[in-house]
Amino acid sequence: MKRRDVLIALSGLAAITADALYPTAAYARELSPIELPSSFQYPNGIARTQDGTLYVGSVTNGRILQIFPNGRIETLFPGKSDIFAVTSLRLDEAREILWGASPDVLGTPQSNGEIVRRPGRIFALDTRSKKVLQIIIMPDGGFGNDLALDTNGGVYVTDSSRPRIHYLPPGATQLQTWAEDERFRTQLRFGLSGIVRRPDGVLFVTMYSDGRLFKVTPRTAENPVIEEISLPRKIDGSDAIQLASDGSLIMLEAGIESGNGRVLQLRPLEAGAKSQFNVLASRMDLPVNLTVAGQEVWVTESLFRHRLVPGQEKKIPNRFFVRRFVLP
Repeated sequence: MKRRDVLIALSGLAAITADALYPTAAYARELSPIELPSSFQYPNGIARTQDGTLYVGSVTNGRILQIFPNGRIETLFPGKSDIFAVTSLRLDEAREILWGASPDVLGTPQSNGEIVRRPGRIFALDTRSKKVLQIIIMPDGGFGNDLALDTNGGVYVTDSSRPRIHYLPPGATQLQTWAEDERFRTQLRFGLSGIVRRPDGVLFVTMYSDGRLFKVTPRTAENPVIEEISLPRKIDGSDAIQLASDGSLIMLEAGIESGNGRVLQLRPLEAGAKSQFNVLASRMDLPVNLTVAGQEVWVTESLFRHRLVPGQEKKIPNRFFVRRFVLP
């Protein structure tokens, strides 16, 4: 048995013991989760409007739910052949555009055992008409994972298979390479993953399999400055990130090896500083994306781990949820 399989099999024990190794003094208060319709599986991308409406996308079929503050749930978008997965959703509320990333995470198994994947893409939906406004294919066979928006309507995209951050200027129809750096390259399965933009234009990006974090500072006439932020430890599957109102970084740790998915809070966010984690929540099953408003955090827990365990692939959970937390 491979080491990875042993770790997965022992993940329950790891989840119980691992929390003792990390700070737990300021756990977030958990609110009642939002139960998703029985026909909706494997939530991933998530975004929120100012009035509290949530959008939640499925990583397996491209369906996007609209969850209203009163609890009513409707399908905003059913998914289609050219929007087949949703790993990220970010809302440009001023322009009434919902942007999403749609990489072919699962692919299509062939009779010879090969898995064929459709080209990854990003897309834009009109939140009023529910019509698809744009579908833009990732350059060079890239894997568009997560998105961040700027105030002008531009879109930043992390590429998990190329060491690049792409940018789509307002009104453009093709992605540009905005930053490329060998430090973004991975020898493991997934490279760049989560991304968030600070109001001053500074970006933070994570590397999923390598468990690293970078600060990317734009410059007017030159390439952006890229600095690695030293972390207290390697993150076990560093996925989506968002900024809290106090400037700290809320991070998701998938727990690929340990089986213990966590929500983390990191501060300070300066290169060379001694950053520290606070564990906000733990013992989650592959948390994948989040949105933050005020003191509240909404997390999509994918419950995807069974698909990584030999013999458990078809044991699909009966229901899926959005987890909710209040920051300490």
